[in-house]
Amino acid sequence: MPVARRAARYAVAATLLLAPRTGGAQAVTVPLTPDAWVATDSIRFETYLGRPAVFINHGAALARNVSVENGTIELDVAASPRTFVLGAAFRAAAPTFTNVVFFRPNESGTVEAVQYGPAFNTVGVAWQVYHGTAGVTWQPYTGYGANAVADIPREQWVHVRIELDGPAARVFVDTATAPTLVIPRVVASGGQGIGVWVGAFGHGAYFSNVRYTVAAGGAAADAPIPAPPPGTLARWELSEAFDATAFTPARLPDLARLKWTPAAVEPEGFVLINRYRAAPVAGLPMDSAGNILGDSVMTGRIPGSKVVYARTTVTADHDGIRRLQFGYNNGAVVYLNGQPLVMGMNPGGLRKGTGVMAMSGDAVYLPLKRGRNELVFAVIDFTGGWALWARLDPA
Repeated sequence: MPVARRAARYAVAATLLLAPRTGGAQAVTVPLTPDAWVATDSIRFETYLGRPAVFINHGAALARNVSVENGTIELDVAASPRTFVLGAAFRAAAPTFTNVVFFRPNESGTVEAVQYGPAFNTVGVAWQVYHGTAGVTWQPYTGYGANAVADIPREQWVHVRIELDGPAARVFVDTATAPTLVIPRVVASGGQGIGVWVGAFGHGAYFSNVRYTVAAGGAAADAPIPAPPPGTLARWELSEAFDATAFTPARLPDLARLKWTPAAVEPEGFVLINRYRAAPVAGLPMDSAGNILGDSVMTGRIPGSKVVYARTTVTADHDGIRRLQFGYNNGAVVYLNGQPLVMGMNPGGLRKGTGVMAMSGDAVYLPLKRGRNELVFAVIDFTGGWALWARLDPA
């Protein structure tokens, strides 16, 4: 979609989602001093492009004793020649449990330049789960916007403003007067912290003029929470995470010996496993020419990756076949009553895409028995988010 049409669509959305009520509150500037920040990794304070700045090499850094549930966050960001990604953290419960809007200088001017996603139990954003532009129906929910077009130059200060209003957020990049990105529902994190972010592969970035204004929630704060799609399986339990090298796709372990935790689906209908388990950061096996070894990937036993078992119950009135639609981001094996039915792998680079989680397109026909049936997914993750969804067709 042309940039002009995209900007017009976001302008309409911004009109519907009213700006937060600041009530004349004054902006507060976060000092660029060591005592004002807590970071996951290296952090230093220096001059960059002629102004005082904070530099972080990896991970995230939060401003100490700052809470912004609703209001405005503003900062200037600058990518060095080496920077891969950089961004702003908000609604953070901890440096490794945040929401993030981030920018890719390498993708400047494309729809991958700006992206939103949660970074729960990791410094990496679940960008494969929250991915795509507004109005694309295979997104987690229709009308959702996780990606947007913007120019992200290097070695230049770029202004960023984030307006938080209940579940909604609006992101303005540089001199934009209409929102560059509208986020209808920020993922609930239980936190209110703000900060800066470069992730696990950021390669360092600079931040300056970090300030915030606290406000009451506006009209968007009363927006209803969307209902999951019909047929969504909503009650799950998750096992602990296991190294994938110990994984055997063709059979389940003794489920009674695993430790299980209840897990709820997000309003969009998927289980965000990152909310409950620490996500890995792993790569794909490649040959000396850089080609992905597909046969190795299809074993599901890639060093550095992780596996979580997710289980639920399907109750049937009689024996029969029912279709189960499902999705995942990197890999999954589906088992019914202890028997494996199907395996799928979709890490970035194996297929033509980047490993993003589709919300349609995969299904398996379940041979259900009358009464209780145990459905188990082994969900494999490399990086970029960890999630699962399943929807059962009507009987």
